[in-house]
Amino acid sequence: MTIVRSSTWEENRMCRKGIVCLSRLTCLLLIVCLVAVSVSGCKKSATVEPIKIGFIGDLTGDTAIWGQAGSKAGQMTTDEINAAGGILGRQIQFIPMDGRGQAVDSVNAFNSLVDQGVLCVIGTNFSSCNKAIAPIACQKKIPLLGTTCTNDAVTVDQATGLVYPYSFRIGYTDEFQAQVLGKYAATELKAKTFASFLDMTQDFAQTETTWFNKAFVANGGKMVGTVSGRSGDNDFRTQLTKLAAMKPDVILLPWFYKDVALIANQAKELGMKIPFMGPDSWDSPELMGLAGPALEGSYYCSQPAFARPETKPFHDAYVAKWGTEPEAESLAVHDGLYWVKDACERAGKVDPVALRDALESTVNFQGLMGPITVDIKTHNPSKEASLFHITGSERVFVGDFKP
Repeated sequence: MTIVRSSTWEENRMCRKGIVCLSRLTCLLLIVCLVAVSVSGCKKSATVEPIKIGFIGDLTGDTAIWGQAGSKAGQMTTDEINAAGGILGRQIQFIPMDGRGQAVDSVNAFNSLVDQGVLCVIGTNFSSCNKAIAPIACQKKIPLLGTTCTNDAVTVDQATGLVYPYSFRIGYTDEFQAQVLGKYAATELKAKTFASFLDMTQDFAQTETTWFNKAFVANGGKMVGTVSGRSGDNDFRTQLTKLAAMKPDVILLPWFYKDVALIANQAKELGMKIPFMGPDSWDSPELMGLAGPALEGSYYCSQPAFARPETKPFHDAYVAKWGTEPEAESLAVHDGLYWVKDACERAGKVDPVALRDALESTVNFQGLMGPITVDIKTHNPSKEASLFHITGSERVFVGDFKP
């Protein structure tokens, strides 16, 4: 028996077959589109992922004024860079962490930032902390940009004499500023003798004394003695009495600013009128309020900071945003972020190793604290030191100097 199918039945069968084929083709096209969108989305996500830059500062503790100032400046500068397009088209994520001014806490903070995938770390302002971090930064190949840490061992391995490849600094060294102070005391103040009051809790105190003495003696001066104490003590009258008996023309006082205030006030109580001289550890707007009259006639050295006219817009913006005066640490963090931006753009990519290479080859980077040219053997910048004279309970800018 022959079955005769109508043309209508055959047309319907072919139509159903066509629909199935079309449905399969549609599904295939849909899958291809979804895959393409997915891949495109992944690429877009990778492109807009922020560049993480860490900051370690003393956000708590006795010297938190410095760490907080650095953190605030970092966030403000990050916003400024991001508003201008970021670094190579990518936004920055600024990640501050508390190192408490302690080596162990700072090392832990550094390791945590590395685990979070940072490109580099800016900070700290304590030499003891950066000395501990530097070999770890080299091991993990993450650039470390110290702000105002001044010891030679921050960037150079003292055992080998070789530079730490991944450790840099934004400010000058103890040796540098001590020579500026020593030379100025002998040549400008016409001092013939000096004595030093050492803080035995800080490595930089002995370094400052050694290099101040070298510059002072080289210019015709003489050291007449030293006394020592420890940060955290409350009574320094015994040491000050010994210093007064030495009758020096100037007294070198390499201590942090809160201790400087305490010592100066006790010296005034004892009727001492010998001017003190000190390094950048004095540098804080709080110092004048704590001991301005007691420091009359004294001098101290600082990182090139707000005496420079170029810093005024930053200063005014900082005060407007935060309602407090910025510190030298604020400028160091600002310059650190822009230095990273400059180095990445010269490298043409965002990569820790490429960043390290570009930082090391820096020539005449223009920061608010002055130009930076890196010495490849030490990773120290070539720059000047600012000198301030305390008179009438005010800090008066004297000028910028090199030894």
